[in-house]
Amino acid sequence: MGYIGAPFSDIESVRRQRRTTAPKSRHDQLFKDLVGTFLPDFLGLVAPAPAARLEMTRWKLLDKETFTDWPEGRRRELDLLAEVSLRGGEGRTALIHVEIEARSRPELGLRLAGYYMQLRLRHGRPVIPIALCLRRGRGGVSVEQVSDAELGPEIACFRYYAFGLAGCRAEDYLDRAEPLAWALAALMRPAALTPAEHKLACLRRIAAARLDDLPRFLLVNCVETYLQLDDRDAAELESLEAGGGDEEVRTMRKTWAEQLEEKGMEKGVRQGVEQGVRQTLLRLLGARFGPLTEDIRRRVEGIRSVERLNEMAEQILVARSLEEMGLR
Repeated sequence: MGYIGAPFSDIESVRRQRRTTAPKSRHDQLFKDLVGTFLPDFLGLVAPAPAARLEMTRWKLLDKETFTDWPEGRRRELDLLAEVSLRGGEGRTALIHVEIEARSRPELGLRLAGYYMQLRLRHGRPVIPIALCLRRGRGGVSVEQVSDAELGPEIACFRYYAFGLAGCRAEDYLDRAEPLAWALAALMRPAALTPAEHKLACLRRIAAARLDDLPRFLLVNCVETYLQLDDRDAAELESLEAGGGDEEVRTMRKTWAEQLEEKGMEKGVRQGVEQGVRQTLLRLLGARFGPLTEDIRRRVEGIRSVERLNEMAEQILVARSLEEMGLR
């Protein structure tokens, strides 16, 4: 099984903080890379009916799609937006919009509804909206809805797919044919497996699959990030690997660790460049618009893309206000 539709050419984009307490942006990046690479798997797990009407041999990620957040009014980059051709659609396409949440929030449905309306207005295409909840929320796949019925009869209703990982049973997804399911099983609850057995079961499925290096790395990275073991469970895992003939698993984990270390050094260099560009942007903003508030500084500090920082530096030449820069 070769996954060639993903637009990733290196591992730097997926090298992120491995702690489960990582900020939401790091959850976003890991799962954006994972879902973007295994999009057919993801739709097969969450929305098989509409997926059957799409041509899933190739897809295109629409990067840096930004909207005004609904209803707060802040500019926000969508977590993942993909364009897929419709089967027999003579060039027609549909959009897959995925928002990645650590847990389900009451305002999530309203926010997705706002994005849906803006996507329809901007692109004029069918949209499949999906919320992926990593830690909390209703388990499994469901169709959720938000309604406008405050003034009497319901006059508007918006539905979206929701996939809550934490409430699923890991063994059910380890039995699935889709490689993505084996990585997502790391965030699910096993019925009978110990933590060490749970992790080894995920890694065995990945090791035995026919995958290219980058898709395999993404799957292993998810398991290693979200299924970390304490000393006792780690010792059990080593014992199970030694006694079960899991040489492929041990080799795969060693390769993952080596790549992680190598890309960690590259990341240090990139972070230095990023900080230099950020400081330059702050100076230019101050010179163009006057003293910056702490809120504006925090927003600039929160931008983790060198490319985006450079784009904003160029935008200063023509922008008439901080609002046009997307900073208010």
